[in-house]
Amino acid sequence: MMSTDDSGEEGLTMAKTVTAVRLDVDGTATVIELEQTEAGVGEALRAALGCRGFDVVRLGDGLDMWLDDEGLCVAEPVVNPVATRIARFHGFVWQPYAGPVVFASVDDEGETESLVGAQIAALLATARVGGVAVLDASLGAVDEDVEVGA
Repeated sequence: MMSTDDSGEEGLTMAKTVTAVRLDVDGTATVIELEQTEAGVGEALRAALGCRGFDVVRLGDGLDMWLDDEGLCVAEPVVNPVATRIARFHGFVWQPYAGPVVFASVDDEGETESLVGAQIAALLATARVGGVAVLDASLGAVDEDVEVGA
């Protein structure tokens, strides 16, 4: 990516990425990187979810769940049981969630941010047990200094 600094000099800049967790309908959880452009992470979310439009469920402090806006509207929606269990744990009990979902963090202004290590660990552990036990991955419930694998 090329950018121009204040002096008019062009140089290479690193694209900013947002570390997130994608949870597939079969319960497979994968740590992914969403490329963040000047317009945000929308294009990367559409690619990660395989959709045209997306929506967000703000599950808790610093924890968003992104999903296909049309996931339940298709002829034969495929429910994501682990994502549904996670949402229910956070009080979203009135509907199932379909298709793959992406979890990311969020700041106080609503901007999408990288998950911290403890959030990633909680989401991966929840997926490993099929959502039977849900570890709270919201920022208020995790130690932000814990690294994945620590």
